[in-house]
Amino acid sequence: MGYKYKSIMDIMEMINRGDIYLPAIQRNFVWDPWQIESLFDSIMRGYPIGTFIFWYISKAEADKYIFYKFIQNYHDRDNNLNEIAPHPELKDNIIGVLDGQQRLNSMYVALQGTYAYKNPHARWDDDKAFPKRKLYINLFKKEEPTEEETEIDSKEEEQNFLYEFKLLTDNESKEINDNKLWFSVREVLKWEGDPSLNIDRYYDSLLDKEDINKSLKDIIEQRRDQVKQMLRILYRCIVEDKLISYYQVKEQELDDVLDIFIRVNSYGKPLTKTNLLLATIVAIWKDGRDEIESFIKHLNQKGDNSFYFDNDFVMRACLVLTDCPILFKVKGFRADKIEKIRDEWEEIKSAIDKTVDLIVKFGFDGKTLTSQNAIIPIAYYIKKGGDVKGSVDDIKKYLIHALLKQIYGGQGDKVLSDIRDVIGDMIKSDGKFSFNRLLNKKLPGNKSLMMADKEISEILEYEKGPYTFMVLSLLYPNLKFEQVKFHQDHIHPESLFTEAKLKSHGIPQELWGDYISKANKLPNLQLMEGTENEQKNGTTLEEWLNGKDKYGKPYVADVQKFKMDNYIPPEASTNFKDFLDFYNQRKNLLKEHIEKILTQ
Repeated sequence: MGYKYKSIMDIMEMINRGDIYLPAIQRNFVWDPWQIESLFDSIMRGYPIGTFIFWYISKAEADKYIFYKFIQNYHDRDNNLNEIAPHPELKDNIIGVLDGQQRLNSMYVALQGTYAYKNPHARWDDDKAFPKRKLYINLFKKEEPTEEETEIDSKEEEQNFLYEFKLLTDNESKEINDNKLWFSVREVLKWEGDPSLNIDRYYDSLLDKEDINKSLKDIIEQRRDQVKQMLRILYRCIVEDKLISYYQVKEQELDDVLDIFIRVNSYGKPLTKTNLLLATIVAIWKDGRDEIESFIKHLNQKGDNSFYFDNDFVMRACLVLTDCPILFKVKGFRADKIEKIRDEWEEIKSAIDKTVDLIVKFGFDGKTLTSQNAIIPIAYYIKKGGDVKGSVDDIKKYLIHALLKQIYGGQGDKVLSDIRDVIGDMIKSDGKFSFNRLLNKKLPGNKSLMMADKEISEILEYEKGPYTFMVLSLLYPNLKFEQVKFHQDHIHPESLFTEAKLKSHGIPQELWGDYISKANKLPNLQLMEGTENEQKNGTTLEEWLNGKDKYGKPYVADVQKFKMDNYIPPEASTNFKDFLDFYNQRKNLLKEHIEKILTQ
């Protein structure tokens, strides 16, 4: 089937009649004023404005999905989302726009509605900051702008407009001088009969205006041909020429239409995967977008520090928790799966919510949770009714092993699928979360949760960051992260590892590089209460263990217990001069404990 053609006016009338709507797989209207103005400049210049794809669908099929109306009166604050079209108002046959929504809605706002954006530097809560604007063309526009006229928005500069279109308030549009004569673009849609007669009437009305002085009348008369020529071009482009080139799609099933939609959005500036997935969900589940975005906001506010969960995380979790194939592509979100997600949404939310609460107790936040996928199996276990209370230690071991081993990097969907299968077997047996069963599972890409000696040696070389926190959280299993904020603290203060400080402490220059390279690594790190760490600050280890505060109270009440709790070899020297020996002794001690924890 070839392309068909209609004029812009034809399309505007079809939208007004309720013939054309926007399927929910489309984004909301997002174009800025300069983009609308640029579009009309292209129309006037005869530039291609792209083809359109229209989905011809019967009411019986349309009733299965969600459609939106075109925005007519856009308002930055109060009316920036497309309104859902009630099914009863849909005709027996309608058209859904699969490609070209932003262009068509821009034309509709410009020719049938208004665009209210906030005035610069105004307050968002000030109603007067959003005046209604309509689209005008400057009939006095020079072909080559002056240097002063080019001092405009950078985006507009890149467009290199030939015709000057502007969204203006009523007052702004009344300004007339030797450089400006504004004409409301939508007026050409009202003309009936011979356009030449309408153009002549408009021109004569300019000369009859009482507020036009003689000098302006002279200018209007001098530019008579220019004014009439621009109006003829405008009328032809909007009313006469069939500039809307469109392709008809008559498939009725959403899956077939999605295939077309995805293919179309693979070129140019495509929708992000997240937007495509969300749009696909909304096509079936009316409240899906709001539910997901509200839930994400709720999750990200948990704990002392923010998390960074996003739409991708929630939608992948939805597939896992509903036992759907974990194909994280738009094609994986078919109608039956979306309906299943919608029906189980409250259970899904509850499981993820409890999972995030649990990892907060483990001490994780947005910075230390290096893979969001790693917590999805925990949520699956919770949704299936697993015994969380009796499995906390094993769940924590799984999570930290999964993060340290980075098992979800590459082939992550396949890894999730395999781990889900193992957890499903746990639920069917005794309901206990068994870390050992996961430990023995061979995963895609030759991955596993097992820690080899070489990997433990590499862990000991980690520098302060998310991964050192994970290891330390295993070494300090009794800390109540949900009650007290803990910091990763340098045992020998980080502030000592500068050339100036090393020199002042009598450290031989040839050892400076060795000192500095080891300062931030795991053997010089411990977990300490935030308030205590702030008190310790730059205090040397030896002074901290043996000194007193300004009130005469010892910094450390029980030195031997402090050393034991923090894996400090009891006989190791705590003098900064002996840091390298201290580092090696603690490294060996940590290795013994880490091996017991990570390999048992």
